[in-house]
Amino acid sequence: MKKIIFMLATILMVAACQNNFEDNFSTINNPAEELVIVGYSSADNTRTAFGTPDSSEIPFYWTKGDYVWLGTSKSKTLAEDTSLGHFSFDDGAGVVGTGHIFYNMTGEAKTAHVLAEQSADGNLGNDGDFGYSTLDEYNTFYLEHKTAYVWFDTKTTDSDMPKLEYIRLETEGIAIAGKRNYNFNTREWDDATSEGSSSIILNFEGGYQLKSTNSGIMAAMVVLPSEVSGTKLCVTYGFENGSTYSETKFPSKDFTSGATQRIATTIKKSDLVQPEPELPYELRVLTFEDEDAKFTPYILDYAYSYAGAEINRWSDLIDEVQYYGPLTYGNDQMDAMYWWYDEGNTELYHMFPDNYAYCFWGGGHAISNYWGEGYADENRNEHIAKFYGEEYVEQFAGNDMTLGWFLVQMMTPIKAHSGDNFCIHYGYKDFYSYIENLPELSFADGEARVIDHMWVTNTNYTLNQLYNGVKSEAGNSFGGNWEGLNDDAWLKIVAQGFDDVEADAYAEPISEAEFYLVQGEEVVTDWQKWDLSSLGKVAKVRFNFLYSDDMGGSYGFTIPGYFAYDDIAVRFEK
Repeated sequence: MKKIIFMLATILMVAACQNNFEDNFSTINNPAEELVIVGYSSADNTRTAFGTPDSSEIPFYWTKGDYVWLGTSKSKTLAEDTSLGHFSFDDGAGVVGTGHIFYNMTGEAKTAHVLAEQSADGNLGNDGDFGYSTLDEYNTFYLEHKTAYVWFDTKTTDSDMPKLEYIRLETEGIAIAGKRNYNFNTREWDDATSEGSSSIILNFEGGYQLKSTNSGIMAAMVVLPSEVSGTKLCVTYGFENGSTYSETKFPSKDFTSGATQRIATTIKKSDLVQPEPELPYELRVLTFEDEDAKFTPYILDYAYSYAGAEINRWSDLIDEVQYYGPLTYGNDQMDAMYWWYDEGNTELYHMFPDNYAYCFWGGGHAISNYWGEGYADENRNEHIAKFYGEEYVEQFAGNDMTLGWFLVQMMTPIKAHSGDNFCIHYGYKDFYSYIENLPELSFADGEARVIDHMWVTNTNYTLNQLYNGVKSEAGNSFGGNWEGLNDDAWLKIVAQGFDDVEADAYAEPISEAEFYLVQGEEVVTDWQKWDLSSLGKVAKVRFNFLYSDDMGGSYGFTIPGYFAYDDIAVRFEK
């Protein structure tokens, strides 16, 4: 059944003739005689039409190919469009006055099936339009529509607007498509919906050119009666160039049987959201979250007095304390060959570098989930008390306010960028540093790839020293001349890319990328994205610090050489 495409006019609503009807479907008898029943479908006082929110009516007429059900028997299809449908049955005359009539082209008799993917060709019967009536004494009926409808009145003022390809309507989990039974005894829908869908897409085959005004019905969608009043409806308009326009509606009425809700929208070309270009690569992300762990379990055999620490998930790599823990400092602060491998995902691998020994004091990347707000001295004391106990505060703070921060060296002032876990980098190499080998990330399979980005931030320890200056015992010149932030201060991380996974400590990098943690008095205290794609394809990356002169002292870099990172993204070519 099609909607008529012309100017809407208010029409008189006429109720269908009512007849007594049986609990069961009518039967067909007398196979020798052909039965013909007549269904009215005119906008002129002959049947119930379904209305729209502005009190106009959308009339219907029968369409070529339409058929109806008498009980469980299906009529022949109509040969042409008509306002008066003559439906014939080969298998005999019906029981006059008691026949249950169903207009249903996608289901069977009383079982309606509203499709989740519909066509905007105007033939609502093929989309799941459903109606019910009973035969009167003259074998005629006046169909009452029992599904609901959404009328899209969509326009544009731009002459160069791309063609509209589809409209998608989505609810907040409410079934508006699927199969549902109509109870003809109570004239109500059953509650249960099978094969339910909370969204319907309306396709415009060949595309539709929007206009500045619509003289008739631009497009309509069939929906199951549903309680949507006050809920959120999301409408997305998709265009031939891949662009979209989305809007949210909060209807004041439910989708009730026979009723239509109008959604009127004017879309400008400038409102369209262009599609993201298809990337020639897949982006894989190392999150350090347990649910994302794909690596084969392994043993750190130096840990826990050489009994070994079994690593099954990322959280197993978080040391029980932040300083002098068995995973990151080993049994004697010399033998912590701490390593991890994002096997089966980014393929990134890290092991503490050998700087006279394997230990976090020589640099490395340690997994952490330690965080807490604040990086003033009183905050440090709170953090120590939290993770170690009150008795440690006085013991480690004392007169040398710097030393206490070692106990919470793996902390950030905010939660992980995603999830719970992140990674702490420690290590730098300058004119005085004892470090020979910088901490690095490499691809365990030796394949060179583009590291797209990572998220970075400062640690509490570093922030305390940046803001407050470096404190040390009287006569100790380790702190140099750093007294706190000034306009000329700067601190940056440098990533060095190498095309050979075996490149030694003195190899020249093929590329570099920088990220400023400090610029004057602007300091990073939240997670920020560091684009590393400029490194190009690399087999491994090393990280170092560069700093302004006043951050250096007689013994090199004054500020603690830490930063935190999370969610490293790597490109894998398709």
